[in-house]
Parts: sequence; structure tokens; C-alpha cells
Amino acid sequence: MAVKTKEKAPKSTESKKIEENDLNTLKQLQADTDKLVYNLGQLYVQKEKLNQTEDELKQAMKSIEQREEALGKDLSAKYGIGTVNIEAGTFTPQAS
Repeated sequence: MAVKTKEKAPKSTESKKIEENDLNTLKQLQADTDKLVYNLGQLYVQKEKLNQTEDELKQAMKSIEQREEALGKDLSAKYGIGTVNIEAGTFTPQAS
């Protein structure tokens, strides 16, 4: 018994020339993609630097708050509870 098979057309391995207009469009898309990827990379680096700066500033703020708290305790121990006028350099005790 013979089996019939459909013969497939041979695949062409021959290169075809792309039209100049299509080639230019492909090149422009590639250039646009490359530029976008570069810009995204730059943005990522800037974002990381901003995050690092933000973290450093938050740490500096915590340090200042701790120093303020320590100074407040020292001043309260030395002068009592009251108000300090920084410009005049005076301390006014809290009325009892």
C-alpha cells in the first residue's frame, strides 16, 4: 500500500533586499529604542542618588532631633522648666 504525502515547496534561503524606506524605519526604531533605554538607565541612576540623599538627610534630621532632646534635658536640669529666647539669650521660668 502506497502512502501519498504532500510535497512542501522548498524554503528559500536566498536573502532579499529590504527597501530603503523600510530599512530607514527599522534603523530609526532601533535608535529610538537605544535612546529610551539609555535615558531610563540615567533616570534609574538619578533616582538611586536621590534615594541615597533622602536617606542621608533623614539620618541627619534624626541626629539633630536627638541632639535637641539631649540639650533640652541638659537645659531643664540646669535652668528648670521654661522658655528660651534664642535671640535675646534669656531664659524665662515657667510659672508654677
